Amino acid sequence: MVIIGSGVGGSIAAFRFAEAGIGNVVLERGRRWPVTPAGDTFPCFPSADPRLIWLDRDSTSPAATGNPLLSALRRALSLALPRSTGLLEVDVQDGVVLINGAGVGGGTLVYGGVLAQPRREPFQQLFPPELDYDELDRIYYPRARERLVAAPFPSNLLLRHPYRSNLLWDVAARKSGLPTESIVGNYDFDIVRAELNRTRKPAAIKGQYHFTGCNSGAKMSADRTYLRRAEATQKTSVRPLHRVTDLSQDTEGNYRVLAERLDEHGSVRERVAFICDKLVLAAGAHTPRMLLTARETGTLSRLHESIGHGWGSNGDQMTLIRTSSLPIGASQGGPAAMLVRNAEGTAAVMHAPMPLPVGSGLLVCLGMGISDRFGQWMVTGDGRTKLRWTADNDATPRRAVNDIVRRVTHHLPPGSKVTAPRPSHPVVAHPVGGVALGTSTDLDGRLHGYVGLYCLDGALLPGSAAAVNPALTIAALVERCLDHIIPDFDRR
Repeated sequence: MVIIGSGVGGSIAAFRFAEAGIGNVVLERGRRWPVTPAGDTFPCFPSADPRLIWLDRDSTSPAATGNPLLSALRRALSLALPRSTGLLEVDVQDGVVLINGAGVGGGTLVYGGVLAQPRREPFQQLFPPELDYDELDRIYYPRARERLVAAPFPSNLLLRHPYRSNLLWDVAARKSGLPTESIVGNYDFDIVRAELNRTRKPAAIKGQYHFTGCNSGAKMSADRTYLRRAEATQKTSVRPLHRVTDLSQDTEGNYRVLAERLDEHGSVRERVAFICDKLVLAAGAHTPRMLLTARETGTLSRLHESIGHGWGSNGDQMTLIRTSSLPIGASQGGPAAMLVRNAEGTAAVMHAPMPLPVGSGLLVCLGMGISDRFGQWMVTGDGRTKLRWTADNDATPRRAVNDIVRRVTHHLPPGSKVTAPRPSHPVVAHPVGGVALGTSTDLDGRLHGYVGLYCLDGALLPGSAAAVNPALTIAALVERCLDHIIPDFDRR
């Protein structure tokens, strides 16, 4: 059994197979990032540290767009040369910039750690009708939260100085009359308290948790939960710095996975092949691209025609609020504390504290919604993959998110002002879809056209997690799929 990718889906698959006595090898393109007591594992964000940005063949420097987050990434990217196996991939496509994690733990290394569950109605609007929301709500969402080490944001932290921006957002959100909830996050808040008490090196309380790892260890990424348990069984072997380049099937039905073994500078040390009778794709945003390439080049020609279709931005939107109520130059402590939804549950917004060098008094708000249309991955004449997508696809979630932000801002101190940029290259931090559950696969993640070939990651989502951060829904769906897949296996 080979698993490509070590993010949420790949780590869950590794653990569940190992727990069932099924040996597996996990291939991860990035390096390991072990949290140590020294508190210096991860590069800070944003910075010129060459370990920050993953520079790959499809990653190029974006043009200036007026988006402060993208501008910071662009500066870091240009300073990070030469290419290295950094933590954060900045992948510029026509009309959009995709943000992905690179390393053992995948996207959970760099995400904000928000484990929000979608409302029933928007979920049922998007996902196959055969997928039982009640079953997910009763069994799989709770299981995923427990195994991901989820905890609600402790309200008493809002009284501490680093959480002034979170407190402002919390108070205004409650006054807005919109539905609010304390964010359940992938954090050990005892470690956050240790940061506040200076018994751990400050990281989260300085905003160093989002778009980078958390050096204190407060963020419980998948390599420290599911994948650690998988490796403890000795049934799982993780191969960092193995970038997959080709997928195929031989005449006997075995899968052949070709990979480049890299050094930490990104140079290829050797090319290796893995032969297996079962193969799991869990490479996140790269899963539809790998499968589409394999289909179009003929190495896996029987894959369903829908592969590559239904890619989505998760309706990601970034909005800024400028307020004089924030101390100039003061650190904003993370993680995010309060989620605000619209009445229909079709859009949600949080304040995400970030250490961005974009001036004083800024509240960065990250929102999600349901796109009007979805995109499509295509293979170009030179063999690369290209995304067909336009920012106009997200007109509805942009309006819905901005409406929430304005309603909350109305209850901030006088003079607070909303800035809703419309960059030519919007940043998408939650790219999902492209291998739709129930279309490209059956309802359990088995890819049509092949036996023993599976997709178990965010590519299964229908271009959206139904207006919330996708990690918890990915975990719940993969747990559910594996309950049905594992009985298929011969335990030899």
